[in-house]
Amino acid sequence: MNNGKSYSNLIFSTVLGVSFIVGMAVFGYFFYLSKLPQKALTVTGSAREMVVSDIAKWSSNFSVKVSESKLNEGFKSMKVSERHVLEIFRESGIKDDEISLSAISVSELYTDPERIAERQYVLAQYITVQTDDVERIAQKAKEITQKILDSGLVFQSNPVEYYYSKLPEKRIQLLSEAVRDARRRAEEIAKSSNLRVGKVISARSGVVQVLAPNSVEVSDYGTYDTSTREKEVMVTVNVVFEAK
Repeated sequence: MNNGKSYSNLIFSTVLGVSFIVGMAVFGYFFYLSKLPQKALTVTGSAREMVVSDIAKWSSNFSVKVSESKLNEGFKSMKVSERHVLEIFRESGIKDDEISLSAISVSELYTDPERIAERQYVLAQYITVQTDDVERIAQKAKEITQKILDSGLVFQSNPVEYYYSKLPEKRIQLLSEAVRDARRRAEEIAKSSNLRVGKVISARSGVVQVLAPNSVEVSDYGTYDTSTREKEVMVTVNVVFEAK
């Protein structure tokens, strides 16, 4: 009985030892293959598409200059002007929920220290309009500015800014197209070397460029042009392909 048990243990130990040796040999083979230099093609692909902005932002402000002794009167005047300005905005088709109004800011004007004069201040209030009426907001801004200036108020209007709210979704779509573009480029390169393009080894996306139509002003950190309603969204991707 003991001889039979010893024999079985010997067989088990032998099988286990052989399995270990075979396993190490297979592991060593694949480890060796992983260290062999791989042929690879590194290509940059790109994709771009024209989009139309769906959000517009217009900022402006009105102000009054007052002396220190008349600050209280200045604040009262600003409240009257606020009602007048908002009424013009509404008459021009701007909705209340599109308007953001800041608190009144107070800035002291520079006074020559050698002159004995009362301190002067500028009281200002800033208005931001955000709307989806991207087609007409520029004309509305022009009309509103003229009406307020005609009423005698000091009013400053900034250019309308245009934005595209679906940029994250568009980026994902364009990245897929950019990878396909990279593969097409890689296949053209591979033809000249009798190679075949294989799987993607790695891919690194570049920044999103939101450009004015026909613009070439790209930036390493990304560009977002807000001056035009129509924009061109462009993405790039750097892809490393296996070459066989």
